[in-house]
Amino acid sequence: MNFAIFKAMLLNIGLLVLIAQVLAGFRVVRRIIVYEEESIRDQILLIVIFSAITVISNYTGYSVKGAIANTRIIGVMTSGFISGPVVGLIVGLVGAVHRYLIDVGGFTTLACSISTFLGGIVAATLFRYVKVNKYRARDLFLITFIIESIQMLLILIMSKPFEEAFLVVKEIFLPMTIFNSIGMVLFTGIFKNVINEQENQIGRKVGLSFDITKQCLPILKSGEYNKESCAKMGEIILDFSKDLAVVFTNRDTILSISGDLGLLKEASGLPDIAREVMDKKEVIVVEDASEDDIFHRPLKNMIAIGAPLVKWKQVFGTIIIFSRKHRISYQSQIYFADGLSKLLSTQYELADMEKQKELLIKSEYKALQSQINPHFIFNSLNTISSFVRENPDDARELLIALATYFRNSIKNKDALVSIYEEMEYVDAYLQLVKARFGDRLTITMHIGDKIDCQIPSLIVQPIVENAVIHGAMTRKMGYVDIRVRDKGDYALISVEDNGPGIAVSIIEGLDSEDDNIEGVGLANVHKRLKYIYGEDNGLKIKSTSSGTRIDLRIPKIGPKDLER
Repeated sequence: MNFAIFKAMLLNIGLLVLIAQVLAGFRVVRRIIVYEEESIRDQILLIVIFSAITVISNYTGYSVKGAIANTRIIGVMTSGFISGPVVGLIVGLVGAVHRYLIDVGGFTTLACSISTFLGGIVAATLFRYVKVNKYRARDLFLITFIIESIQMLLILIMSKPFEEAFLVVKEIFLPMTIFNSIGMVLFTGIFKNVINEQENQIGRKVGLSFDITKQCLPILKSGEYNKESCAKMGEIILDFSKDLAVVFTNRDTILSISGDLGLLKEASGLPDIAREVMDKKEVIVVEDASEDDIFHRPLKNMIAIGAPLVKWKQVFGTIIIFSRKHRISYQSQIYFADGLSKLLSTQYELADMEKQKELLIKSEYKALQSQINPHFIFNSLNTISSFVRENPDDARELLIALATYFRNSIKNKDALVSIYEEMEYVDAYLQLVKARFGDRLTITMHIGDKIDCQIPSLIVQPIVENAVIHGAMTRKMGYVDIRVRDKGDYALISVEDNGPGIAVSIIEGLDSEDDNIEGVGLANVHKRLKYIYGEDNGLKIKSTSSGTRIDLRIPKIGPKDLER
């Protein structure tokens, strides 16, 4: 065994790790790595960097009987795993062509060139898999080991005479497969740390938006959106986020400026970023402004991130957060601004809903709306906050579920939605309670395809909530099964749990006019179904000591048929 090969491979891998450490220290490289949407300019820069690494690996390789023991494959495959298919394929092609040109007609030249480009193809193909699995060490090791083994096989097949090819493979197989596989894990790990650092920062920002919303709840509950309320919220945001400034606007002018923006404390009018945010209804990042814009001077040293505040699908204002320029990435700030604006918007909608409750005609629907209570909000926020520390990706998914839940919760009582929209709302609720109760709760949901049925909004969730809280979760291990089936003239929605059953007195009291009875949530849904669809279409309940099944029969009728 030639230990000189092992020594050379070890030195080359050490060199690559050192290069990776240096590259990861450059702000521009870190920014490109963590930013998912790379520009053409960014891709060109990455192609140049990784191609240079690949070429260097060709020259620093150790010559073995006409072959070169090298670390070329590490640069090729890392480029694909980190930067995507385009960069991976081009770097693979550059590495293959260069390997061919430095030893034209060489003993193993063709086999090594082909395997190099093959490495680029594999990295491009497995880019999504490796990224989704967060650059798992065992995946990187195994993929590299397989590619290097294929290279050895190609040398045996393509290099003649076979006896010499066999001797070469015998010398270089172990050092190249083992060391390059380990080197891939180490080299990619440097860039993985940059990505992890960014994801952790995003997770902290998502958690921060919840903490800020909790502190702002007393202001938000009033539903007031004016200079005084915005100034108070701005100060709270600055205290938590440590950003440079926070600005709130309505559709016409600036309402408050918190933080240091120079001479802008009494500024009026509407900055360009606010207009753009309201027009596009999305988060906007601005690094400079025209000379006649209100924010021209502050944006010389700061960056502004604006997000819309939306109520009843209408933009009523914007929140603009100012941060320092020249950050590695603004992604965490974008997530922060987006999440915070959505939470504030939701709370303003809830405040509006509270004000409008007294105008609702049907007391049944008031009771349904009142089920959206602070306990559920705080339970959900606390659950998501715990996920932020452990799993930021799941926290973002739960944030989306919470936004979906609130958005559907405040729909008009008379709104008809598709059965799939209603079940989306139910699914959002179940995601939140599943995150809260964990393995204690098993949920199954089966929804038929192409069920053309309109359903009154908020009709299924109270039934599901009853099954979870008063049924499944009274057991050590609970389950809830939800099925939606097409029955021709109607859709049948069944909710089943393994709880202790519903008391006979509650079932018999579904038609009672007393709003203080037990099971008021079920009674409200029961009476609402009968009011809309007729006396024969209330809840059908089968309950025993081992579980309960509730059926909702939804006739397939249109909006005109529901006008009463």
